[in-house]
Amino acid sequence: MRSLARRRTCRTRRLSSFDHTGGNADFIVIQPGATAVLGEIAGAGCITHIWMTSTSQEAAYLRRLVLRMWWDGEATPSVEVPLGDFFGVGHAQTV
Repeated sequence: MRSLARRRTCRTRRLSSFDHTGGNADFIVIQPGATAVLGEIAGAGCITHIWMTSTSQEAAYLRRLVLRMWWDGEATPSVEVPLGDFFGVGHAQTV
């Protein structure tokens, strides 16, 4: 517990889909059946924050949209879970 308050020697980084042209097209459209790479990180690290929005006309899209994460060149993902379950929206209903 003592080490929690200590300053760590590390560098922080952020990945974002922001619009590099300066506009407001800061999003990625993923078509049904398609995949998209949200980030590739080389070397050791710790993911402490994930923020995203999603929308669909389909009622159960939080169960059908799957988040997959691979570590260190694995052949199969370490994380493979419906987006709603990953973020604790297990009922997969939106308001």
